[in-house]
Amino acid sequence: MKNVTNVILDFGHGGIDKNGNYTTAPSKMFKFPNGEVAYEGVINRQIGGLIEIYLKAHPELNVITTVKATDSRDISLRYRVSVANAFDSSNTIFISVHSNASRNHNASGFSIFTTRGTTKSDDLASNIGEEVKKMYEKLHLRLRFDFSDGDLDKESDFYVLRKTKCPAVLLECLFFDNWDDYQHLKNPEFQKEFAWHAYKGILKYLGIN
Repeated sequence: MKNVTNVILDFGHGGIDKNGNYTTAPSKMFKFPNGEVAYEGVINRQIGGLIEIYLKAHPELNVITTVKATDSRDISLRYRVSVANAFDSSNTIFISVHSNASRNHNASGFSIFTTRGTTKSDDLASNIGEEVKKMYEKLHLRLRFDFSDGDLDKESDFYVLRKTKCPAVLLECLFFDNWDDYQHLKNPEFQKEFAWHAYKGILKYLGIN
C-alpha cells in the first residue's frame, strides 16, 4: 500500500447558481442544434461528486475537494493548486475531473493527462486509465491514449498539473460538445459507472483492496 492519505479532487469550471445561471458562461458550454445546452462544469461536478462519495467510504483516506460538488463557483486555477500544495506532496494525489470539447464538435472519447516527461503521475494515470478502459471497451467508446512514451497518458502543460507538487492527473471523461458523447455524460447510470471505475483505478494505485 502506498503511503498516501490525502486525495484531492478537483471539479473543473463552475456550476449553475441559485438564479439558474452558469457561472462559467459563455465558456465551457455548448448549445446543440435542438436547443439543448451542455454545461461542462455541471457534468464535472456530477461525476466528481460520485468519485468523492466512493472514496469517502475509506476512513483511512482524507478526501478533500477544491470546491464542493454543490458549489457553483468557478474558482481560480491558482486556488485549486493551493489546496493540493497545502499538503505534503509525498502522501497526496490530485485528480482533476473534466469533459472535453473540440473545434468541429465531432471529436469523441476519453483521455487522461499528466505533465510532460516521465513523472510520478504516470503510474496514477495508468491505473485509472486501465480501469476506465474496461468500461469504455464494453460500451464501444473511444479511448484517446498515447503510448508513444510507453504509457497510456497524454501529456500537457495544464496549469493545475504543472503547478501541483504531488502526483496529479486530469481526466477528460468524454466530449461534452459531441451529441453522442453527451448522451453518455448526462446519463446518471453512466456517471455512476465512470466514477466507479475511476475510483477503482485510484484504489489500485494506492494498493487498497
